[in-house]
Amino acid sequence: MTPLRQGFEGQEQLVRGENMPELPEVETIRRGLAKVIVGRKIVKFESRDAKVVRFDEKDITGLKIEGIDRKAKMLVFELNGDKAILIHLKMTGQLIWEACPGETEFCLKKMKSPSTPFDTAQGGSLRANQRLAGGHPSPDWVAKLPNKHTRAIFSFDDKSVLFFNDVRRFGYLKLYKKSDLGHISELKKLGPEPFSKEFNTEYLIKRAERIPNRKIKQFIIDQEIISGVGNIYVDEALFYAGILPTRAVKDISKTEWQKIVKSIKKALELGLKYGGSSEDTYVDAFGNPGTMNDHTKVYRKKGQPCGKCGTKVERIVLGGRGTHFCPKCQK
Repeated sequence: MTPLRQGFEGQEQLVRGENMPELPEVETIRRGLAKVIVGRKIVKFESRDAKVVRFDEKDITGLKIEGIDRKAKMLVFELNGDKAILIHLKMTGQLIWEACPGETEFCLKKMKSPSTPFDTAQGGSLRANQRLAGGHPSPDWVAKLPNKHTRAIFSFDDKSVLFFNDVRRFGYLKLYKKSDLGHISELKKLGPEPFSKEFNTEYLIKRAERIPNRKIKQFIIDQEIISGVGNIYVDEALFYAGILPTRAVKDISKTEWQKIVKSIKKALELGLKYGGSSEDTYVDAFGNPGTMNDHTKVYRKKGQPCGKCGTKVERIVLGGRGTHFCPKCQK
């Protein structure tokens, strides 16, 4: 077995994935890419899939990346000339930045000494032959690129390259005017961000009044109600709040709504702290996921004892999503 395959052994469920990257994962990618491509000029752009890339190559060639923003689970590359690229990774999308193209030889294989992850939070410096990967974890994180899954390639004026890979081709890159971003359908319908002033107990109670019979997990995971919160962090937040995911929102008390607000923020803060399920990585990390999966209380802990009471964690399918909870701690 090769080292690469060893690196992904035991991670079959994660690589297949039932979730798209969530707010912490996308924010982790944003922070990492901001360190390496903001200020860079796009000297060449190659579209390899018209279904995924929704604009012409010439539309962005020669433009500079002035900033990177995040809208819920989407990234926005802000370009000069009032242009912006909206990027959605969906289920299997990846953004993989490489310091050198590696067209004739995979440049990262030249590294001989052990390496450690690039710590974007600490503003760590970049070494010459480095790769930064984020999104759906798969062998493409360390494969020679471009490959058959590469849908777009950004080449920058410092010789670095950013690849957009997507196995299932659900993700996309769209070009807009910056001034139009607030009016496009993907962003206009989104609910408030969990760390915004608009996200509070009163807001959730008002939204719940419109759909009283909806189950609390399905309520929280609805992007039109709260943007950026997905399956992992809903399960964790409801555990922190002590609330069963199957309860109807009409039965949630004001005190419990207050707990839900705090618990959602706590779950997402932990996801950001531990890099979510994706991380900035050197080649010898073999695409291992961020360490948030090592700190979950119920998510993917089916059959394991609850760390709080010892009762076995249960799993059900709710709204087509795997849902984890402690039947004793959550009421």
